[in-house]
Amino acid sequence: MDTLFDVVEFPILVTTFWTWASIVGLSMTPNLILGPSAAVGVGIAAHYSPWILLPVVATASCLEGLVVAWLAGESTRIGFIGRWVARLRTPRGVALANRWGVWGGLTLGCALVGQEPILVALRWLGVEMRRIWLPLAASNAVFAILYYVIVWAGLHQVANL
Repeated sequence: MDTLFDVVEFPILVTTFWTWASIVGLSMTPNLILGPSAAVGVGIAAHYSPWILLPVVATASCLEGLVVAWLAGESTRIGFIGRWVARLRTPRGVALANRWGVWGGLTLGCALVGQEPILVALRWLGVEMRRIWLPLAASNAVFAILYYVIVWAGLHQVANL
């Protein structure tokens, strides 16, 4: 009887596992450290289909964002952080959040500074988690596609040098 090691080459299985693990791990790294774009680069270098790669990157980034948003909300329960956030919640900051809203923050804001600071700011301004998850998922899907296009074009330009 054949074992798994006889049917499938073990090094290929291990390499595939670590490649996907690095893609998921990099996708969950903050955007300011270029995590999702590095994850897309790993996926392109491994010749993975964008139809599989992009949903994995977007989902992992979204899960990381949900954890960050939840932690930001929970951090306000700590005494000195709660008092500090209450002092920072000025009418001007609340008006800015109301003007741009969650959708504006998670699109334009993420393009400028990454999703983590925007999520923390939204939660500290009092935005509930139920208002965050859909714009966060859409933002991560859009940015995964943008990262793919940018990294793919950059790798092709480097290959043509």
